[in-house]
Amino acid sequence: MGKIITTTVLIACAIMLLPVVDAAEAGGLRGLRQDRLEIGRGMLEVQNTDWTTLLRYYADDIEYHDSIVDVYGLDNLTQFLGRLYGSSPNLVTTIEDETLVDDVYSATWTMVGSFNGVPYEAKGISIIKFRRWSREVYYWRDYYSEGDIMVNIPGFDEAIVGFRTYYRCAVDPTFDCPLDLPTAAAMPEIKPLLDARASDKCIGRIFSALRLRRERLEIGRALVEINATNWQTLLPYYTDDYEYHDPIVDIYGFDTLVPFFARLFGSSPNLVTTVEDEMLIGGVYTATWTMAGEFNGVPYSAKGMSILKFRDWSTQTYYSRDYYSESDVMATIPGLDQAVEAFRISYRCVVDPAFDCPIPPASTGGAEGSAADKAQTPRADVFGLQQNVPNPFNPSTEISFVVPDGGANVTLRVYDVTGKLVRTLVDGHAPAGTRTVTWAGRDDQGQPVASGTYFYQLTSPKFSDRKKMVLLK
Repeated sequence: MGKIITTTVLIACAIMLLPVVDAAEAGGLRGLRQDRLEIGRGMLEVQNTDWTTLLRYYADDIEYHDSIVDVYGLDNLTQFLGRLYGSSPNLVTTIEDETLVDDVYSATWTMVGSFNGVPYEAKGISIIKFRRWSREVYYWRDYYSEGDIMVNIPGFDEAIVGFRTYYRCAVDPTFDCPLDLPTAAAMPEIKPLLDARASDKCIGRIFSALRLRRERLEIGRALVEINATNWQTLLPYYTDDYEYHDPIVDIYGFDTLVPFFARLFGSSPNLVTTVEDEMLIGGVYTATWTMAGEFNGVPYSAKGMSILKFRDWSTQTYYSRDYYSESDVMATIPGLDQAVEAFRISYRCVVDPAFDCPIPPASTGGAEGSAADKAQTPRADVFGLQQNVPNPFNPSTEISFVVPDGGANVTLRVYDVTGKLVRTLVDGHAPAGTRTVTWAGRDDQGQPVASGTYFYQLTSPKFSDRKKMVLLK
């Protein structure tokens, strides 16, 4: 009897404790969710916080990807972020919509700022993935178009504006095309399946939640993977006031959407889009994808992400937006490919710590400046240029170089990413040994320079070497 009483008491105590345990676990989950929202938001809206305070939330094997750069590992990501925010010190990112489902945070945003002094504005979306039951981020991808930056840079602006004009001439029925293109002048007559649309079985039907979810997933996937053979059969799933947006085109209304699709798939008849990951939250379907095909005979491939919004208790969509970079299309078009490649190289030279920048700095011109020899070590047999310390730096950094036996006439100059001479630190004969000079982030006129990436080059009659450094303010 005593054993029975003891067992009964233990069971009763356990039952009484269950609500307490459940409440504690629920509180912990709520706390984790709130922290993840704040971490994800902070990583995007970096102007609201010091980006270095968020480094503790990145995994050692963190991956970052955008339209141009792929970064692997915490060390490289730290250098990348330092270079990025150093080159865009006034960057302001404003989150528009955000979601957190399980371990995945995503947000749409608008960013406004300047890149190396060139202003720009762009829309995009980010996906941030957390370790399970953790605040640690191991994956981050940004989708946006580098064309929004290129369009403001002299030398690249004409290429991107030319492509966007040509593309809109080909696919946008509302665009007053300034070019004489057959695709814009003579489109075939379109006869959409209006009967099927009028008899949309989705309207007026009461769905179970599970059935509605399943059908929305299938329809969302089909609308993202839409192609030349099936686009007319999918017209019943668009509302009369439907909106579509991508980096180039804005479409309003069903009557405009139909000729847009006809032109798009007339120009890209073999376009194939493959959904990779998808998610449905309420009436919002999102998917990442890869599209491959041809645009007016030119092959291309691009990665992107789409958002579709459904009417309440319906399988009709009233809004969608595609995020991708039109430069992925331009990159294979002769005459535009060189502009895209040049921009991507110049961008990576500034922000990508793993990139071997091929852009040589300027080799001539510039006024002399002061240099202070701080130390001399034993003589050496060969020239050498060492990495500056610290790097990144603020407000000053030290640059050391080795002069071989007998000494030599050398120059040590600092250039910006465009190859413009910023400061001459050494110009003349230097004795043998290791010399160290300080650069305090000022030009030859004594004025402070902006945050960003700079190159320093050591030159002598028989030697030349160059390295990169980053000034952060």
